[in-house]
Amino acid sequence: AVSFLAAMSSATFDLQWKEGMVELIDQLELCDPQSSAAARSRIESLDATEQFQHFATLYIRYLQIFRRLEESYDQTVHPQKRRDVRKSLDGVIGRLLELREVLVEKNGGVPFFNLDEVLVDLKLGPEVLEVPVPKYIVEDQGRTLAERERLLDALLKRHASLDEQGEEDPAVQMDIDEALKIIQANERGRQGQQRAEGVKAAREREAWEERRRAAEEEGDEDGPEAAATSLQAAWRGSASRRATALMRDEELVFIGMAPPPPFPKEGDPRLRERQTKARRKQMQMQHEAEYRDALVAQDAVVYETEGPDMKEEMMDQLRDWYIRYREREGKFPDFPPEEVEKPMPGDAAEGAEEKGADAKKDPKKDGKKDGKKGAEDDGEGPPPLPPHFINTMKDSYQEWSDKWQHRDERLNFAQRHDVELVRQSVRPDVELRVRAEVNELIGRELQNLQEEFERAQGKKGKKGKGGKKGKGKKGKGKGKGKGGKGKKMPKDPTASLSLEYLYEQLVGDGILKKVDPVSLEDFVGSYGLLGQAMDKLAEADPTRLPNPSFAQIRSAVTEYCILPLGSDAVKRHCPLNTAPKGSKRVEKNGTPVLLCGVPGSGKRMLAHAVASSCGANLFDLTPSNTEGKYPGKKGPGDLVHTVLKVAKALPPSVVLIGEAESVWVSGKKKGGGDPPNRILKALTSLLAPKKGAALLEPSDRVLILGTSSQPYACEKAKDYNAFRDFFCKILYLPLPDYAARCKLWTHLLERAGLDRPCLDDVQALARVSDAFSAGAIAEVVRRTITPRRVEQLAAKPFSVHDLVSQLAQQEPVYREDDSAMRGWYHKTLGIGVEPEPEGGGKEAKGKEGKGKKKGKK
Repeated sequence: AVSFLAAMSSATFDLQWKEGMVELIDQLELCDPQSSAAARSRIESLDATEQFQHFATLYIRYLQIFRRLEESYDQTVHPQKRRDVRKSLDGVIGRLLELREVLVEKNGGVPFFNLDEVLVDLKLGPEVLEVPVPKYIVEDQGRTLAERERLLDALLKRHASLDEQGEEDPAVQMDIDEALKIIQANERGRQGQQRAEGVKAAREREAWEERRRAAEEEGDEDGPEAAATSLQAAWRGSASRRATALMRDEELVFIGMAPPPPFPKEGDPRLRERQTKARRKQMQMQHEAEYRDALVAQDAVVYETEGPDMKEEMMDQLRDWYIRYREREGKFPDFPPEEVEKPMPGDAAEGAEEKGADAKKDPKKDGKKDGKKGAEDDGEGPPPLPPHFINTMKDSYQEWSDKWQHRDERLNFAQRHDVELVRQSVRPDVELRVRAEVNELIGRELQNLQEEFERAQGKKGKKGKGGKKGKGKKGKGKGKGKGGKGKKMPKDPTASLSLEYLYEQLVGDGILKKVDPVSLEDFVGSYGLLGQAMDKLAEADPTRLPNPSFAQIRSAVTEYCILPLGSDAVKRHCPLNTAPKGSKRVEKNGTPVLLCGVPGSGKRMLAHAVASSCGANLFDLTPSNTEGKYPGKKGPGDLVHTVLKVAKALPPSVVLIGEAESVWVSGKKKGGGDPPNRILKALTSLLAPKKGAALLEPSDRVLILGTSSQPYACEKAKDYNAFRDFFCKILYLPLPDYAARCKLWTHLLERAGLDRPCLDDVQALARVSDAFSAGAIAEVVRRTITPRRVEQLAAKPFSVHDLVSQLAQQEPVYREDDSAMRGWYHKTLGIGVEPEPEGGGKEAKGKEGKGKKKGKK
């Protein structure tokens, strides 16, 4: 029964996979300009607006394919199918990131773009633009994450106990008079409560006695019949009021003005869905273990059954090759030959012809052509990215078409691995093993033939000639070694220390933090439904550029931070690994991303959400956290090097730099102490050195994530340019608008324990909480709706006034601070910034001063 259920439910996800692959090949052949020449020529004939619309449609289509493939990969239990789906999924994710870069470029460099008009044309809702976080990122490394969590808890507990040693118990330091005062206050409070309850009970008794005496004075004229009539009237009134309230609630649900009642736990379909998915996850793990065992078993079977035939065929080919070589050259060849894929004479001859043709070309002419081409590129901008992900998607579709499209799996009810496909997958490894054995045998055979040939010819002095050959080979190898050596790596001050010791040291110093269990879904906010209409207003006045919605921020954080960290195949060729700079693209090691916003906008929560969604380590290099640690002249360098070294060795990792603006502000700290910018020199020299190799490479799954509440503190031009150029992406987190506040209040109140809060109350709270950050609203709910208050809801219903009084104690965000943050963000986009005059001096300074005064005004 379980196998039949697995087969029936797997058909759904197989169909999802098929629909995704069919839609994928349609986009590649008809719409994607990087894959289709017809689509490329059609796009070149469009204007800028139409090109943006085309790429936006293509982006949405790939996003739909991504959602289908991700769900199919998550629920498919066939281990070989899952590997092929994963290959397609990585290609789609990479192409999605590339299309986002194209849309950002065509949007004037603004990292947030509005596609509401495109959604209307496609008849789709705004939820389509929500980029899902793949579940496999955490699930595929579940065992590793559990072990690391236990190790981190143990290290934190050990260092916490060491820190508590030597600290006196605060209860011992309390004076006896203070203790007596506390006891007296509690006892007086208890006695006051007891007296109040006694007074209340006495008043209730007196009221009851008065009602009883009044009834006795009036007398009982009709007796039991009047009492029965009054009871019936009361019951009928209560029943009619309940029926009316029920009808009103049903009507509100029917017209969509109220949410439907919750499902009972016994028949809740969402609960059954979660249980079904949990069972499928167990089947995934079981089938995966069986598949890994089958790989080992079939490897031995293929080696025993097909290995002798492979060896015989390879031996015949190689013998035929060296006999022909002996007849043509008059001597036996060196073995193994250098850089020959297949040891056949035809291949060697073709390689020689190609080499000769290349040698005939004039390198000077080629250099001139290259130089002219480079000059042309300088005018056209940076070169496009290579179509790696396009090729990956084409290969994955071809593999699906050849392997799975027409395969009959009616007998594979349990969706276990296919033995024949297992043999095909292990056959290349067996061939490599057999080829190594054959090469060893042929080498000995050629050596014996060479010795027999020398004895038969009676030649002397062969050793000297061979010595020259050996010398030539040695020199050639030396050249290769010099070329392969590459750039010099930075000096490692922790070379003598083990990785385990460095990890424990960072935990003890408070640099390696425990990640809070939050997700991007906790960054609650709505979609912007009038974004493109506001963009048209911004065309006349760029300063009216609309703020990004919270949904756009979630999507941007997912695409810039989570998706590259979650997959090694995506990170290796991620478009964020390089950034355009003039006519070329420069590498961005660590792909730094900056989150800027007023205090309480959710920057630190997003950093923890990124680390939690990726299962990443979190290293905190915030100046306030590193102050007093790693002192001395070499201390900052050792700190940064240790963090980057451990982060690279234990991917994925997130390096958080809070208060990032203070790191780039030049000058010494006032009042003493470690300057916040002490890590800047080490950070830039290890990520982007002027000479030698960087400690991190673009393919390393390490993210440098900065947060800033006052980025405009970098006032000097040198500091501002260095700060802006360091981060490849700057994401602005604005204050929540009215729609976002409504959604945020509802989410926080429901999570605190209130069941379906009143819509009127939520709207009132959203109105009065204008100019308050999301963090302030969350703090109000946390302080007000406590677990004890939830227990008292039956006796004391919830009132909006409880939240309003607590909200009045929070600090609002003043308009000057919000305007300064928004102005700095516009400055990074080139909005409202006048171009500098060609001549410097007083005129430039005067214009700059006028611009500053105007901005302040």
